[in-house]
Amino acid sequence: MINPYYAPEKLELELITFDEPDMSWEYNTLCFWSTNEGLVYSASNSGCSCPTPFEEYEGETMKDVVQKLERIGSLEQALSIFDSWNKGSDNRPYLSIESRKELENWITDKLK
Repeated sequence: MINPYYAPEKLELELITFDEPDMSWEYNTLCFWSTNEGLVYSASNSGCSCPTPFEEYEGETMKDVVQKLERIGSLEQALSIFDSWNKGSDNRPYLSIESRKELENWITDKLK
């Protein structure tokens, strides 16, 4: 089984990730994957250090994996997912506007 987080290239996917900062024995990660055909997918995953991140998205082929991910249809959808994920318990963002801009540029380049 191939984990799309650790080996996206084996599935012919390109990956951009965002991580909640200042976490020690846990993780909170948002990912976007693109295909050579201009399709973009997303998923987030969080947990303690015990499970492997994104292990529930593993598969033998790209088709196996992308069926488990959310397909992104527009830049607005991708930014909405990012904005929803990028909020702490106090509703303040984890990451700066520069991270959002990085995603905006990446999606604009990848989504066909």
